[in-house]
Order: sequence, then structure tokens, then C-alpha cells
Amino acid sequence: MSFAQILDSVTIWVAANLPITVGGGVAIVVLTIFFLMNRKRRGFNANKFAAAAAAAATSTSSSLGEEKALNWAPPEQSYADRRETVRRDGAPVRVLLASPTFRNGVSDGFVLDRSTGGLRIAMSIAMAPGSTMQIRAVNAPDTIGLVTVIIRSCRKNTDFFEIGCEFEKTPPWNVLLLFG
Repeated sequence: MSFAQILDSVTIWVAANLPITVGGGVAIVVLTIFFLMNRKRRGFNANKFAAAAAAAATSTSSSLGEEKALNWAPPEQSYADRRETVRRDGAPVRVLLASPTFRNGVSDGFVLDRSTGGLRIAMSIAMAPGSTMQIRAVNAPDTIGLVTVIIRSCRKNTDFFEIGCEFEKTPPWNVLLLFG
């Protein structure tokens, strides 16, 4: 069978099965685009890179090469670039805060912005980063319990402290909505 005969038989089959051919072509294009976008999204794996750099540093014989490999680190990203969830501003929501570090165990504050990952709270006292506290919206029903947050940052503003908090475990959507 010659090439021309094969080409004629393929053309006849494609014409007879046009919907299958078009659907297959579209599927191939979509899968190709998905594959290319997925390759771009793959992030920089620092652990693999550090292990490879350490292995390369131990295999080199010059001490200058070892020093450069061990002292190099990838550039730091800004805080905004590292954020995984979108922060939403809104009207401040009054919340009750509970922590063993408070004098009477309970304090109050206001949620300044919120996301599915955490909250930014304005309160009158400072909190140490790494500590935990429990939080509950003042307007929450009695059936809603306290939500545990981990303090990630504490910044002094003019009259109050801005506390950056991360949820220990992301609460359900109905509880998140109570924070604004």
C-alpha cells in the first residue's frame, strides 16, 4: 500500500467520522494547555535544591566552590507574594479573645481583615508570635465554639496592636462568615 493510498483512506475515515475527529483534536489541545500550565505552576522545591547543592558541595574539591554552594540561598519573597489566600477588608467585627496570658483570661478586639487562612486583629495588648489564643465573634450564637488561632505577627500601631493570626485548623464556612 502506498503513502497516497493510506492518506486517501485516512481522509475518507476522517470525513465519515468528523465529530470524533474534532472532539479528539479539541481534547488534545486542552490536555496540552493543561500540561503546559501545570509545568509553570510547579514551584521551587527548596529541600530538593538544598540537598542537591549540599551533594554538589561535598563532591567539589575546591573550598571556594564549597563555600559558595553552602552560603547561597534563594531570594526571599515579599510577604504579599507568599500569601496563599486572599485577604478581605471590611467593617471591623468585634470579637472576644481568650488566652492564659491575659490578666483575667478574656479580652476583646476587632477583626480588621480576614481570609480562609487567618485574621488580622486589633487589640489593646501585645501577643508573642508563636503563642495561641481562642477567638469568637461577639455576635456569634451560643452554639458556636471558640476558634484557635496561632499568633504569627504583632505590630504596634498608634493606639493598638495589630495581631496577625493563622487558624490552627480552618473553621467551617458558617463560622468564617461570623468574622465579617
